[in-house]
Amino acid sequence: MHSALYTLQAESFEARQSGIFIIAITLLNNRVPEFSMELNAVVSPPSSQTRIQVDLPSELTLLAKNRTIDLLCNNVDECGRMSLCANESTCIDRVAGYYCACPPGSAGATCSDTCLHPADIVVALDVSGSIGEYTQGYDNFVRSLVLRLNVDSRVGFIVFSDKASIHFRVG
Repeated sequence: MHSALYTLQAESFEARQSGIFIIAITLLNNRVPEFSMELNAVVSPPSSQTRIQVDLPSELTLLAKNRTIDLLCNNVDECGRMSLCANESTCIDRVAGYYCACPPGSAGATCSDTCLHPADIVVALDVSGSIGEYTQGYDNFVRSLVLRLNVDSRVGFIVFSDKASIHFRVG
């Protein structure tokens, strides 16, 4: 299952890069931190809204359907309401959010940070059993870190846990 999920992560990354919106509906809320983190890497951000968890099969029909329909059909154009992006960046509306395409020299979620020089960075994420509940914050940490870097920066990830495997190769 793990190798299939890693393949799914790579394929979902390519799909999201081409503008495809991905949600996941999981049955019987899987509380394994590694699984939650892997699934967060598959869905479109924000994963708190696009990863819909139901505990009972009976909730699939009502709860999951209603949350999915609400997410997709009641989407608000965040870019049209107000100026969210700074430094002459371009606001790109997405389902359940927006993205600011930063010009060179600016960074951050709204392009209000200054990051003049690109950087090469590798983030090592510990998802071993000894970390437990703390892995939930990794997703937000990594996203916020990457958003603050110069747009020409190169980012790599190393994930280590109790089980050895290669998630993806950089380069």
